[in-house]
Amino acid sequence: MRRRLIPPREDAVCHVSAGRDKLGLDIHYINAFKGRGIFTTVPFQKGDFLLEYRGKLITKEECERRHRVYHDSLKVFMFEFKFDGKLWCVDASQEDGSLGRLGLMWLSLTSAKMKILNINGKPHLCLFASRDISPGEEIDYNYGDSDWLWRCKGI
Repeated sequence: MRRRLIPPREDAVCHVSAGRDKLGLDIHYINAFKGRGIFTTVPFQKGDFLLEYRGKLITKEECERRHRVYHDSLKVFMFEFKFDGKLWCVDASQEDGSLGRLGLMWLSLTSAKMKILNINGKPHLCLFASRDISPGEEIDYNYGDSDWLWRCKGI
């Protein structure tokens, strides 16, 4: 087992502040139904920072407006959450080269857990390893309640 060089939260702040993804992760095409996913190329320990779910931070009102106009294929990239007593949303519908928007969402047996970090007064959605992860494993996490088609089909 490798030793951590810096604590996971500090690692997250470093990557979030730099706006870059962590090394050791890669994009793979899964199938036509799921699309792409994030896979590890190195081992990660339980608790390690993995990546940030990056996109445009918007208000609840703007999120509701976009839900009315977006096609269903874009709505899946809208991550709604509560921060500082208010409802917010990260809209990651625009392809920006970041990996976080490609993490698959499942209800159980996940490899990662989403945590909201307050960095310079703004919320950032960060994924941390919920268990030890071996190279070649897909990064997935519990997105909460959802009726997206791939979750209903159990694919």
